[in-house]
Amino acid sequence: MIPIDSQNLESYVPPYDVAPEKWEEGQPFIVEQLKSHANAINVREIGFYLDQELLTGKAFIPGVNNIVDGGTSQQFRSILRKVIVTGALPNAGTKSVAHGIVFDANFTLIDMWLAATDPTNLKAFGLSYWDNTGTSPITLNMDATNINITTTGNYSTYTRSYVVVEYIQEL
Repeated sequence: MIPIDSQNLESYVPPYDVAPEKWEEGQPFIVEQLKSHANAINVREIGFYLDQELLTGKAFIPGVNNIVDGGTSQQFRSILRKVIVTGALPNAGTKSVAHGIVFDANFTLIDMWLAATDPTNLKAFGLSYWDNTGTSPITLNMDATNINITTTGNYSTYTRSYVVVEYIQEL
């Protein structure tokens, strides 16, 4: 088990200009350098935003509910990402778009945001908010089947919108 401390979580790879000259001493050095590089590469965020489930390259707090190891798992949980094309926003109403994500007892939302563009009036906004009182001009939420966008005003000129959902599928 790898202890969790700040040095294990950093992805900085320091440059080394001195390596052992003898192969017997150099081989372990090279192996450690390759491990360090692989770890740094594997923990970077993946910049693809696709309309299918995709690993983000991000890792979430280690799971604590793993019964197999007595609840002391040190395995980080993988964060997944999916972009949902939501099209034109509604004029004082609710638009529901199926997300196609397995939303069960293992699902945990990590982040969700809406980005919308009005190409006629050259305006755009981003939103990462859910107002369960219904007093906000726009609310964004997710249920087991749909992404739900509710507006209290006319946002129909925002004809290009996307909701990005980041989540984990394990406890």
